[in-house]
Formats: sequence, C-alpha cells, structure tokens
Amino acid sequence: MTITTPMATTARRPAQPAPANRTARPTRTTTTTCPFEPEPSATVSVREWRGEEDLAHFQSFITTTAKPESFHLQSRTARFGSFDVTYMVHGPLRFEPTADNFGHAVKTLRMVVVLDGEITLRTGDATHGEQTTLRRRDGALLLGWAPVTYTSAAPARVVVVDVPADHDALVGLPDTAPFVVGGSETALLSALAAFALDLLRQDVETLTPAVRAQVTDSLESLFSGTVSTLAVPSGGDWNRRSQRMHVVRYIATHYADPQLGPTTLAAHLGMSKRSLQRLFEGEKLSVSQLVQSKRVDQVLLRLRDPRYSGTSLDEIAVLTGFGSALALRRAVQAATGSTPSALRAEALASWNG
Repeated sequence: MTITTPMATTARRPAQPAPANRTARPTRTTTTTCPFEPEPSATVSVREWRGEEDLAHFQSFITTTAKPESFHLQSRTARFGSFDVTYMVHGPLRFEPTADNFGHAVKTLRMVVVLDGEITLRTGDATHGEQTTLRRRDGALLLGWAPVTYTSAAPARVVVVDVPADHDALVGLPDTAPFVVGGSETALLSALAAFALDLLRQDVETLTPAVRAQVTDSLESLFSGTVSTLAVPSGGDWNRRSQRMHVVRYIATHYADPQLGPTTLAAHLGMSKRSLQRLFEGEKLSVSQLVQSKRVDQVLLRLRDPRYSGTSLDEIAVLTGFGSALALRRAVQAATGSTPSALRAEALASWNG
C-alpha cells in the first residue's frame, strides 16, 4: 500500500471535480486502522493500494475480491467530529457481505454517492436477495451490520460518509432494511457529495476548532436531512424518529437563540410541548438537555480556539445562547468540573507549547 497524494480518476466530469492534487512525494507505509478512517493521530489520510501485495493487505481490513494484477484503489479520508468522509477511486472489485461495519469498531451507517461509474448492491443470493444498481448521482444508505455485497464491474468514483449508528443526530434510525436507495433526483444526495468533496479539498489540518465545529454541524445537518429523505416510512414509529431528527437539526442551527427550549421548539414544529417531550422519551437526552449540551460544546470549542482568546465570557455567552457569563460558567462547570477560565488557561498553555 502506498500513501500518496495525487488522485487518479476515471472519466472526470466538471460538475463533480475531484479533490485537488497535492505535491507530496509518495511514501511506502503500513495502514494500521480501518481504510475508511484516518490513521491514528492524523486528521486526513491519503492512500493507494495497487497489485497483489496491496490487495492482500487491504483484505486484512475489508473482505475484497478483485483480480490481483489489476487491483487498484485510491482514497482520501478526513474526520469531522464523528463523521469519516472518504473520496474513493477504484477499479473492478467486490466488497463481500461480511457485516463488519465497513471495518469500523462500532455499529456504523454509511452513505455512499456515486460520482462516476456503476455500483451494484445486493443482499442474499440471486434468487432470494434484493439488488439495485447505483449510477451517477445515485446514492444509498447502508447498515454496516447487515451483509450487503458492493460490486463494481468497471472503474468508479464514489463519496462515502460513515458515522456511528448511535450518533445523536440519527436518534434511533430504523434498521429493518440493509440498504435504502435514492435516485439522482434526490437533491440532498448531490448536495452531500458536493459538500464532502469540498471538505476534502481543504487544508483540513489548518482549520481552527471553531471552524471544524461549524463544518461538522453543517455535515451533521446535511447527513441527517439526507437520511430523512431516503428512509422508507414504516408507520408511526418512523414518523416519530423522523421528527426527532428534525428537532436535533433545528437545535444544531438555532442553539444561539437564548429563547430556544421545549416551548419554542414545540411552537416551531406545530405541536404541544408535551408531544415534543414524548418524542424523546427513552432517548439518552431530553429536549432541554440536547439544547444545553449543544451550547456547552460550542462554548468549549471557543474557549479552546486561539481566535477567541480575547473574547470575553459575556460575549461568548451571547454567541452560544447562554445570554450571561454566569449561566455559561455554571453550565461549563457542571459539564466538565472546571471553570471556563481554567479551561481557557489550559488551552493557552498548549498554544504556547
């Protein structure tokens, strides 16, 4: 396997340009983790596998069938929060139905969008299973714990976004179908792919914590919105889950509103406060706790971001929806056991080496 930066492509279309090439010289190394995660301690990893030896190495992570002499796969992967985003170019191959969460250590959901070529997804055998073919701008949501065969008979380019199945933005997604397909007319699929490609073009390692948080929030909202458009309704249970995802997305974009809470959320959704609270019965966090958690996360990111080193706690409180420095201090201390001043001093020490 080669870690390399130039990304070979199949017939490239102007509408979906690949991430910009880099100038780093290729170096031989050993992948130590899932091919769809950055290397440990790395923010982004660019990899290339080619030929029989690299196929054997790749198979130690992902059960793959391909002709050894023509096997070729290149990828660029970056992590944003809980999301692993990958741009992948590969030749003919088949990922076997091993139900191993795509090589991740936790239950994982995968969104795959085809940029060029054709991908076939299949469950079961030719007689009893289901099969679908994804073409340019088509996509699918796959469950990593359900056995699905991924086959490409010719070179293809795809974008893959992986996220743990228990991510708060997904709040109890139904898991009755191994995969759900969306066609090229599904606008959010194309939007998700374009956003992911743009992220991978960035110099990810130079992004400040606050910018990374904003990017992750946008990715989270776009991913959960795409999931909502693809998921097949299954009665009232799915409707409840879909409404929960809508609530989480709304909180992610309106946490800075100091009036945001169960009452205003319920009014926005056109339901009673009690009905809103019932949506989250049995979940890890209530509506109020979700709002508080989001605000605390945003405070912590700003306290650790050098761009906010001169920003007062009162100003950060306004930016994050707490409204006052006192409310901010209490929330941060309850969540972390440390004061905002101590957390900022710790971050300042790390900035200065």
